[in-house]
This record gives sequence, C-alpha cells and structure tokens, in this order.
Amino acid sequence: MAVLGLQTAVNSSIDARAVIALQSAQEKNPSLATKSNSKKAIELFDIPESDNMNGIMMLPGKTFAQRKLPVSIEDQKYIRKCLARHGDDYHAMMRDIKTNDMQYTESKLKKMAARFFLLTRDQVKVEVPEKIKHLMAYNQSEKMGK
Repeated sequence: MAVLGLQTAVNSSIDARAVIALQSAQEKNPSLATKSNSKKAIELFDIPESDNMNGIMMLPGKTFAQRKLPVSIEDQKYIRKCLARHGDDYHAMMRDIKTNDMQYTESKLKKMAARFFLLTRDQVKVEVPEKIKHLMAYNQSEKMGK
C-alpha cells in the first residue's frame, strides 16, 4: 500500500491494536515498511485520446441502438401523439391526461420535443404531424439550402 502512496492504519493513533498489528506485519515482511524515497506514481489505466469510433460516439452504458437513436422509438411515438394533438402548447399537453398518460411535466415534454425536433430524417421512425413539420430541424436545413 505504501508503494502506491496510500497510508495503512490511518487510525493508528486512536487504536493501539492497529499499531501493534502494523508493526508485527512489518517485522514479518520488511517490504511493507514505508520508504519515503521509494514512492513512485503508477499508471493504473490508459485513457484513449478519443471515444469516437468510426463516427459513432462510444458512451459507457449505452447500447448500439441508444447511440444511433438519441430518442427511442417509443418516446418518438409518445411525443408525436402529444404534439399532434396540442402542437407546441406544452402546458396544455401536460394537463391532457388522455394523451400524456405518463404524466410528464411541462419541462420534460419540452425536452423530449426539443430532442425530437433535432432528429435527422433517418432517425425519425414515426410519421411527423403536419402541425409541427415546420419545427423539425431537417426541414429548416432544407429551406436554408434552397
């Protein structure tokens, strides 16, 4: 432990048994004795320069589908249903129990809709309602390109 720069028996001043145990362990194995000049930094792991592999961001704990689709298909269906009925009126959307059966808050619905609006044409797996087509990012980029 001393080689790694960690202290052993940090509570030895409080507990006399720990001091005795430490001394007996050092007598049995002299390499456990702390040497102040022999402390070395040990590299525990390599940190890669980039998590990006072939254009797909490698995030810990994420499946391949979660990396490819920022909004799941179920969430796309859910927010599509809410947006089709209420447009971008998130307060009315929050209060509508029939379409918002998960009882998401107004801010949660805004975040879901914002992520949905930023999807590319390939990532959208549901039909986009006419009420909100003008809000989709891929429609706005096509208009800018014309």
